[in-house]
Amino acid sequence: MTSRRAFLFRAAAVGAAAGGLWLVRDRLPWPPLEVRFANGRDTPWQQLPARGGLIEIPVTVNGVPLRAAVDSGAQFSAIDRDLADRLGLPRTLAAPLIAYGVSGGPSLTHTVRLGLALPGLEIPRLRAAALPLSDIAFATGRDFQILIGRDVLSRLVLEADFPRGRARFLASGGFQPALDAHVVPLSLRGGAPTATVRVEAAAPIEVLVDTGATGVLALSEAAAKDAGLLAPGRRVTRAHSVSLGGLSVDRMVVAGSLQVGGVALRDVAVQVYAPAANAPAPSGLLGTGLLGRFRMALDLAGRRLVLTPPSLMVTPAPA
Repeated sequence: MTSRRAFLFRAAAVGAAAGGLWLVRDRLPWPPLEVRFANGRDTPWQQLPARGGLIEIPVTVNGVPLRAAVDSGAQFSAIDRDLADRLGLPRTLAAPLIAYGVSGGPSLTHTVRLGLALPGLEIPRLRAAALPLSDIAFATGRDFQILIGRDVLSRLVLEADFPRGRARFLASGGFQPALDAHVVPLSLRGGAPTATVRVEAAAPIEVLVDTGATGVLALSEAAAKDAGLLAPGRRVTRAHSVSLGGLSVDRMVVAGSLQVGGVALRDVAVQVYAPAANAPAPSGLLGTGLLGRFRMALDLAGRRLVLTPPSLMVTPAPA
């Protein structure tokens, strides 16, 4: 007999996206953030877990040690709802909000106020959505209780050196690309960073740059049809993914080529998802399956995604 935990872990492991898209609708504007760097420039490098895919780092919330996933697909930062209750985090006076995942139904929730800190960086009085993150972490075999979303990322630069398993934050304007870097222009649609991709010979597609998605590329059904990926004769398989809406069964197809800026890939597995009804979902998600091949910098203020090929690491030979 397969236990619920074993089934959920196995189902999520074969999925192309874990975490997916987070879209939150609210009636009141969210207040500007105060972001404090200890040295005014950057944070120390933080080691990423051996199991790759997501950018998970240690943080503290009101002095309590926790783990956070950095998710550019999240419109706002979020904390696990049950944890927020246990910590006694004060609720804000804003009206209830509706949160959407990339698939599944919406979730009605509220927001809380907290103090977020990590080595070299402090963000006091952060307003965060209270969402059932523990369910998603459990289903994907992860260990995070916080999502750091675009409300924070819009105020700084995220640098993730995936080949060396480390990540850090820099003050806006403090990042300089290497000479061999691929600089991909970004558009901000409602604050969401989107990049142009080309799938085979189809017309360009604007997709969300999503560090919370572990696949290379996921496309909505409509976008996949327009790109010819669901044409008769294409081999289609099934895979599972996890998002705010829960566990979903998606289709998987292989695209002969994918181009993002100056980066070109061949024979790319593409997840095809059915967006939730009435959800403002994007045409696609560009995830860490591609970003994780590079030393990546996400600079929302500068409207650019910087992908630097891994450098040659020289180690001394044994005596």
